[in-house]
Amino acid sequence: MFRFRPALVVLLMVIAPVSWGYEPQEPDWNAIGLNAEKQTADYWLKRTPQADRVLLQPAAIQDGNRRLLATEPGMADWQTWPDRVPAAAIRQRIEALSKRPATVLYKTADIQVSSEEIDAWQDNLDLENIQDADDRLFGMIVKRSALRRFPTDRRAFDGKGGIDIDRLQESAVFPGSPVAVLHESKDRQWLFVQSENYAAWVKADAVGLASRQVVMAHVRKQPRRHVTGSQIRTVFQPDSPQISEQVLDMGSSLPLRTDWPLSKPVNGQGSLGAWVVDFPLRLDNGLLHFKPVLIARSADTADAPFAATQGNLIRQSFKFIGERYGWGHDYNGRDCSGFVSEIYRSLGIVLPRNTGEQQRMQNYRRIAFTSQMTPAQRIEQVRELRIGDLVFIPGHVMLVVGQDRQGPWVIHDSQNSGVVIGGRFQRLPTNGVAVTPLSAMAIGPGKSYIDAISAVQRIFPEGG
Repeated sequence: MFRFRPALVVLLMVIAPVSWGYEPQEPDWNAIGLNAEKQTADYWLKRTPQADRVLLQPAAIQDGNRRLLATEPGMADWQTWPDRVPAAAIRQRIEALSKRPATVLYKTADIQVSSEEIDAWQDNLDLENIQDADDRLFGMIVKRSALRRFPTDRRAFDGKGGIDIDRLQESAVFPGSPVAVLHESKDRQWLFVQSENYAAWVKADAVGLASRQVVMAHVRKQPRRHVTGSQIRTVFQPDSPQISEQVLDMGSSLPLRTDWPLSKPVNGQGSLGAWVVDFPLRLDNGLLHFKPVLIARSADTADAPFAATQGNLIRQSFKFIGERYGWGHDYNGRDCSGFVSEIYRSLGIVLPRNTGEQQRMQNYRRIAFTSQMTPAQRIEQVRELRIGDLVFIPGHVMLVVGQDRQGPWVIHDSQNSGVVIGGRFQRLPTNGVAVTPLSAMAIGPGKSYIDAISAVQRIFPEGG
């Protein structure tokens, strides 16, 4: 019979994993109603009376979109876009965006971006050579691409060791999106463009150049295939990387080819099980070109935006559940404001890009939460939240998906979250899309989300 020797027993005690007394106690998430069931659309759809009642008719949606474009300075109304943009106005836009960083930035967890590198970014702006821009130089995005603060691919982070949020990342643009081309960087690798909802720098190889007339004719072309999934991809093509597995995000659309004969292959594949759409390409000379491309019929698309119902809003929002957070659409994802924008765009409703602009909107019912409101008044307002409401705290936006005995619940794309359980603040790891109880959410000890709410935007009319 084998016997342990004393020295061996001591060694085993040292190397064996000891768990008693050292494991942190898992919070009682059920105390705030947090469970897997509430991370599903079905849970909330069952609790939504008349989920498929249309609350906004297409004419009302179009009117709201027009009013937003007319009043929000950060967005472009292509119907009223000027024939010529003066060089001075372009320089003002670039200088407002591409300011020299006021704080230290890091390019890795512990290596700072040098002053010389920032000097090079600013030199590449080529501010002294800006010219007037006119209708001869527009473009269309040919691949999902980042919009950047400076004309550089350098990633830069604002905290030592924190390499998740790239502070030079602003937003993203998607294939088929029109842009006004306003300026070119000194190295000719970047273009400063105005998209429908943002002005920033994009890689030149992401833009096919054409006149405004050509670009807008493609944008207006009907019928179209609308992307209703969180993301889809064009069909793989072995010899055409420009059109193969290109990412299309929710709310994007491309013209549909209804005249394509079944006997004619598309890039070596038959079209019987796919939609044929016109996809934008950039030729070697930089000019815009269109090519027929396939989207599988199994992909999540539709022939029009979905009807503006609470049910559709819930279904669309849960298509993103579990997606990783991506500041400025980084990591092939999106951030909080991009998340709600793309959900509403799948219903045909246009929103501004950033939370500040979304919070300011005047074309829907804006409910202000002022510093003079008492806690009781805030709680009373929160009890009245409806499905589809956008709830704002500084720097963040959430979408209400329903109420239960814990009060209102929100789906949101967040980097960090916290909750209060039994009077104690508890960090809740998120860094992605999840559903949480608004009443339990907290920024930190002693500061609840309800305390921090600055406004609510009610997109769907009451009694609609």
